[in-house]
Amino acid sequence: MNRELAIGIDLGGTNIRTALINSSGEVKGIHKQPTHAELEVVRIIENIAHGIFQLLSEQKVKREDVIGIGLGAPGFLSLKLGVIHFSPNLPTARETPVVKLLEKLTGVPVYLENDANASAIGERWIGAGQGVNNLLCITLGTGVGSGFILNGKIWHGSNDLAGELGHTTLFPEGLPCKCGRKGCLEAYVSATGIVTRTQLALREGKNSSLKKFSGKEEETLTSLIIYEHAKKGDRLAREIFEETGRYLAISLANVLNTLDLEMIIMGGQVSEAGDLILRPTIHEVEKRAIRTKYYPIRIEQAKLGDHAGIIGAAKTVFDHNAGG
Repeated sequence: MNRELAIGIDLGGTNIRTALINSSGEVKGIHKQPTHAELEVVRIIENIAHGIFQLLSEQKVKREDVIGIGLGAPGFLSLKLGVIHFSPNLPTARETPVVKLLEKLTGVPVYLENDANASAIGERWIGAGQGVNNLLCITLGTGVGSGFILNGKIWHGSNDLAGELGHTTLFPEGLPCKCGRKGCLEAYVSATGIVTRTQLALREGKNSSLKKFSGKEEETLTSLIIYEHAKKGDRLAREIFEETGRYLAISLANVLNTLDLEMIIMGGQVSEAGDLILRPTIHEVEKRAIRTKYYPIRIEQAKLGDHAGIIGAAKTVFDHNAGG
């Protein structure tokens, strides 16, 4: 019997990715399905369970050979209670006992983890952060997720709510955020924030090759389109990315000045803009972080891509079973 297998799940607002992973971090198989976040959360959990059994069947693995399920979920969680308190990306999840529900459906132990923390755990295990004991992994996607590894362990805080860098304040009376507050970092440097700021600039009459997206019959503008125009030299698009890097760097420098980290890992679709985002970020961090006068700081792109969260979720299973 092979007892070196775990299930890692990345529960996103758009898709659910379920993977069978061994104790070396190798992905043996993946199942992907739409989340349908509008459904009642109980139905979503039922769909997750169905996806797990489909994956096991495809990989010819018995349920008894899986030591546990790591569930990486977005939002505000209680790991001890196994509950999602609230999640902007899963509107029907309110005080939902997801661990109990999924364990009942699968008969396998379930371990809950914040999705951004799971990415940090994965990157430290077999990704960009190997051997680094103090790091921040920040994921710039539709929102902003972040996980802190401190002294070699993920930092959850006293109420499992640590690491919400995306909901720290950049501008007190700034752009509205999905969390219900104003001026959060997420409202400016996420893919959504980049689109919002570009649309505002276009409506103010800024000249750009993107101006066709500011009309009454707007085509769908995405951060990828803005990136493509920036690569072609569009001034506004480049300014947006440079500004994004500066805004991000202000928050990162504050973190560095507080925690004296060894490394910052940047993942998610926005980070894939490469130097367009990394160059202004590093430049501004070097201006604002005290430690850069004395010690270098490593700011690098993530290595695991979309696999970081599912690999990290599986690692939580192995750690629990090892007593870590």
